[in-house]
Amino acid sequence: KPFSFEELLSRINAEQARYQACFRDEANCTSDGMRKWHAFVKEYKDKPAQEQMDEAHDFANDWPYITDSELWGKSDYWATPREFVENSGDCEDYAIIKYVTLKALGWPSSRLRIAVVHDTVRDIAHAILIANLNDRYWVLDNLAYSPLPDEDVMQYRPYYAVNENNRWVFVKPLD
Repeated sequence: KPFSFEELLSRINAEQARYQACFRDEANCTSDGMRKWHAFVKEYKDKPAQEQMDEAHDFANDWPYITDSELWGKSDYWATPREFVENSGDCEDYAIIKYVTLKALGWPSSRLRIAVVHDTVRDIAHAILIANLNDRYWVLDNLAYSPLPDEDVMQYRPYYAVNENNRWVFVKPLD
């Protein structure tokens, strides 16, 4: 069955009560991963946006990379934040946890989008988070040590991008 962002959002929404209970009281966190995520959100909630973005990137990238086939027995599975902090994941799962973490820190979805791109160096599909901070776009990539200004990322060609409210499809311009 093909990936559905709406289905992912539905699964994330179904977990909202669990996230909120954990964020209200660490005793309600159901795993070590959820406790770590709660502590992170609590620590960075009132920090400057640049610091939130940088640290959310680092926080997510500390989890080990695990392919969907190894973890879920499927060629493609988009994990919820809870599933990620409890099991880790692959490229789109890093993008999702960064997206939801920045939202939990107060970022509006209008400044965030998960992008599926073609990595022209590795010749594979890849997923990243794009964040708009002070009218500048930043790429949050599990393959990078820090968020990078979009103009410094040359190896990706976008297929599409999504957030809760919008979908963007990129087409090759006519010559």
